[in-house]
Amino acid sequence: MKKTKLNPRHLYAIFAFLLSAVVVFCGVQIWQEYSSRQKDIDAFAELSELAEIKEPDEPKETAEPDTADDAENSDTDSDTQEEQENPVLTPRHDIPLLISQNSDCIGWITIDNSAVDYPVMHTPEWPQKYLRMNFYQQYSDSGVPFLDYRCTLESDNLIIFGHNMRNGTMFSSLREYLNDGSLSSNPMILLETEDGAHEFTIFAVACVDKLDSWYSFIDAESEDAFNEAVQRIIQNAYYTNGDAPVYGDRLLTLSTCYGSTRSSRLIIIAKEENANVWKTESADAGTDGGNSDEGLLRYDFTRVREILIRPLCCWRQLPICVGYPRISPLH
Repeated sequence: MKKTKLNPRHLYAIFAFLLSAVVVFCGVQIWQEYSSRQKDIDAFAELSELAEIKEPDEPKETAEPDTADDAENSDTDSDTQEEQENPVLTPRHDIPLLISQNSDCIGWITIDNSAVDYPVMHTPEWPQKYLRMNFYQQYSDSGVPFLDYRCTLESDNLIIFGHNMRNGTMFSSLREYLNDGSLSSNPMILLETEDGAHEFTIFAVACVDKLDSWYSFIDAESEDAFNEAVQRIIQNAYYTNGDAPVYGDRLLTLSTCYGSTRSSRLIIIAKEENANVWKTESADAGTDGGNSDEGLLRYDFTRVREILIRPLCCWRQLPICVGYPRISPLH
C-alpha cells in the first residue's frame, strides 16, 4: 500500500489556518479584557456621579454678638484663624447612599489630580472578597479598594489595598509618588466615611515586601511600639516630608503591587491632619443622655430585633463563615 505524501501547499494552508485561529483567539481575548476594564471604568464613573453631592450644605452662620466686647472679638479672631489653618472639609459623596446600595461599603477615598477616586469596601468575614469583584458584586479584574480585614475605622493604621492596573486605574497612579517632587505637589488624601470627612497628609513613600512588619502594625500597643514602627518605615522610605507622626496620630496606608517580583509592594503612608466629623443618629439616641441602647430598645422595635432576636439565629450563618477562611488580604 502506497503512503500518500502531503502536498507542501496543504501544509502551508494548515499552518496558515492554525496561525489565523491563534490570532483571532488572542484578538478576542484582548477585546474582552479591554471591554471588561472599560466597563469597570464606566461603572465607577456612574457610581461616582450617583453618590456625588452636587450642592453641599453650607455651614450655618453664627449669630453676631449684640455687644462689642473686646474679649469676644478676640475669641472670634482666634476662631477665624483656626478655621483658616484647618478649613472645614466639605463632603463630596453621599456615603449613606452608597452603604444602602452595598452594605460592604464603608467610605470613599480620593486623591486629587490622580485616578484614585473610588469607594472603599470592608468584609472582615471574607478578606479578599473585592479583589476580583466590583461594587455590585460581579466579577471584575479591577476589583474595588478594600480595607484590611483586621482593621476598623478606629484603628491606628488604616491599610487599604488596591490593584496596580496597566490601564492607569485603581492605585496605579501611586507610582507617581516615586518621582521627585510629586510628594510635595500632591500630598493630600481624603477619606470620607459615614461619620465624616478625614484629610490625611502623605509623609512617607516606600517599597516593601508583602510580609513586611508594617502590615502587622494595625493598633499601637504602646508609644514605644508606635515610634519604633514609624522610624523603621521612615528609614526604608524613598521619600519623606520630614514631618513624622507622633503617638496618637491616626495613619492611612495605601498598598499596591509594584516591581518585578510578586511579593513587592508600594505603600503610601499618611497621617490624619484634619477632620470634619458629625454626629450619627446612634449618637443622639436615648432620652436622658444616659445609655444610648436604652433609647434604642424603648423606641425602635427594629433595633430590638437586631439586638435581641437576631443573635439567637446566628447558627444559620456558620456554614457561610466556615466557607470563607481568613486568608491574608495582601496581593
